[in-house]
Formats: sequence, C-alpha cells, structure tokens
Amino acid sequence: MTVRVLLFGSEAIAAGRGTVEVELPDGQGCAHLRRALVAAYPALGPFADQARFAINSEFAPLDAPIRAGDEVALIGLVSGG
Repeated sequence: MTVRVLLFGSEAIAAGRGTVEVELPDGQGCAHLRRALVAAYPALGPFADQARFAINSEFAPLDAPIRAGDEVALIGLVSGG
C-alpha cells in the first residue's frame, strides 16, 4: 500500500515538501515505515531516530500497525519556552 506521511518543520525542509509517500506492506509498523522513509528520502535520516509517528492524530509506538487509509505524520523534536 502507499502510505502518505505528513512532514513538519525541519523534516519538511529536509525533504523539500510537506508530504512524502512510500510503499509499505499493509499492517507493517512504524519501525518498518521509518526504515522505508530513510531509504526513500535519505535527507530524513538525521531526523528519523528522534522523531515520533502519529497515526490518525495520536502518537503511536514503533510496533503500531499502519493500515490503508490511516493518516500518518512524522513529528520531529520541538522546543519552546
């Protein structure tokens, strides 16, 4: 299945766009998606280990399965005061 991943901040700048797409077998987890993203978009490599995934607007653990139609976002580190 094709997974569309929303990007924000530094990750969007590194990829040169606000969304990217990767092919992923149905039901694979976020850990697999992380590897597929870095393979397809090497510029995301420096951000991949610290970033978290959100599936359908909720933070997801690395073993959370991704299904067709899910909204997936890569959420990088943020800071503020």
